[in-house]
Amino acid sequence: MAIVTAIDDSDRAATVLSKASALAADLDEPLHSLHVLQRTDLVDTLEKEVEGQEVTENHEVRRVGAEIIERAAANGELEHETAEIENVVRVGDPAEQITTYADSVDTRYIVVGGRRRSPTGKALFGSVTQRVMLSSEVPVLNVPTSSQ
Repeated sequence: MAIVTAIDDSDRAATVLSKASALAADLDEPLHSLHVLQRTDLVDTLEKEVEGQEVTENHEVRRVGAEIIERAAANGELEHETAEIENVVRVGDPAEQITTYADSVDTRYIVVGGRRRSPTGKALFGSVTQRVMLSSEVPVLNVPTSSQ
């Protein structure tokens, strides 16, 4: 089984990755760090088409994920070396990609970091964390973060 954590490129990522790392170490499970690129971010990252290669296997796309892990690791305390963390990058709707990836591997827990939102903000924009929690087949741990 694995612990899957979904992190973005925000200040909250260090806290979420640290908690996921501690959980994975306590349960003696591998840690997978998932970052989901929006299609517009993908265009900026690739700038060219690579024939015959899965987008998420592209070196530049994987580098984006690795850099996010490195920044989060530098700002947090991890139980894992960054080389021990499975770097996963997907493209598309974040909530959908998180739950789809978790379903595709033997996931024990999904670790996410939500942020406080006004009721209007929730109604207008939804919440990735909320959508993951409602649609996941495995338990979801929502890590409280101090960033708003």
